[in-house]
Amino acid sequence: RLLSSPDYADYFANKWTTLLKNRRDANSDITSNFAFHAWIRDSLLENKSYDALVRELLAATGTVIANPAVAWYKRVKEPKQQLEDVAQLFLGVRMQCAQCHHHPFERWSQDDYYGFAAFFSQVGRKPTSVAGEDLIFHKRGLAGMKNIKSGKTVLPAALGDSVGEISPDEDPRLHLATWMAGSDNPFFAKAVVNRYWKHFFKRGLIEPEDDIRDTNPPTNPELLAALEDHFLSSRYDLKELVRVITRSKAYQLSAQPNEYNVADHQNYSRYYPRRLQAEVMLDAIDQLSGAKTSFANLPAGTRAVALPDNSYNKASPFLKVFGRPESSSVCECERVQSASLAQSLHLMNASDIKSKLATSSGRAATLVKDKATPDEQVDVLYQAAFSRKPTDEERKIAVDYLTAPRTDKSGKPVNESIAARDNLQDLLWALINTKEFLFNH
Repeated sequence: RLLSSPDYADYFANKWTTLLKNRRDANSDITSNFAFHAWIRDSLLENKSYDALVRELLAATGTVIANPAVAWYKRVKEPKQQLEDVAQLFLGVRMQCAQCHHHPFERWSQDDYYGFAAFFSQVGRKPTSVAGEDLIFHKRGLAGMKNIKSGKTVLPAALGDSVGEISPDEDPRLHLATWMAGSDNPFFAKAVVNRYWKHFFKRGLIEPEDDIRDTNPPTNPELLAALEDHFLSSRYDLKELVRVITRSKAYQLSAQPNEYNVADHQNYSRYYPRRLQAEVMLDAIDQLSGAKTSFANLPAGTRAVALPDNSYNKASPFLKVFGRPESSSVCECERVQSASLAQSLHLMNASDIKSKLATSSGRAATLVKDKATPDEQVDVLYQAAFSRKPTDEERKIAVDYLTAPRTDKSGKPVNESIAARDNLQDLLWALINTKEFLFNH
């Protein structure tokens, strides 16, 4: 049910729009950013095959209104940047160094670099009546890129593989997309299954996830090959990829280490806890507290995972502190998921957290109005925060705190209903600051 829900599409659209640089630099970007995000989200919701999604993106022509996939060409304009981003994101291959020299320990040469860039050499642009938006089209002509060092023009070639002769009337990007999705391509399927494995397990079978090369072998080549074969047999089904990973025994292992696996950090003998992403954490705090974060020019109730671009980071100290990316890189490393002192201080002291806990329509106020018993209140909060009931010890500590009298600064007793509300807010705040709430485990 989850994979069929809009929640799945929102969550993974958030991932892919970031990696595809759906970045707002000016107000004129709003139309294309919203359209591009919606196209990615809809593609994921309908379970468009991964090869089809990438093909539509790479070979996109027209305007962003007619074909939102062309928005990628608005952000990534030059053939060299296009080749580097496509190779790193979709093939797990870093080509940047090959622009200047043939790496002494790797296989890619300058001709490989310029041959790949040549697939994008015939991408044409025309201005439209909409400010900041171009019409993307295929320029008729022989595709090729000049190797600046040798001076020769290099014809399109896919990392050393020939894609056949490309006539001036053919869009070379279609040949690239066909090669990428070929069943014998050694990179395309491997790169995405490794990327998704890292998404769920904190580290890839190949690490970094976008650095696939002979001198950086996988920690478990048999597992990676099995995932790759399954993905190919499913015809590039991303939902099936998520399903097979999350149903695995490895994913369902406890995060609590024992004496045998406490030192293991790469063989998945236990689950490796990972901090919630900034957007997920903000949504989780909203859900627990009963508050709603408002985002400019978006419908009420829009969740952080459904934000279309990076512009909302500026107005949200929370998203910024917890490392939501600025969509400026195809590297997953742009997203910060490590814990920091600034994050701890924000959760303890920030005004946005305090206002969520104290909102009159929030969970604490509602529990007081419903006249639930302290035991019932503790059950509700633990189920909402951790999807479990409290242990006997946790229950005793929480109930004792909720039933303790409060005094004001002068030492006078606080009104009973106000004390009950404030005690609940304190308990909510304490639950939010636990590792159990802040981490996948």
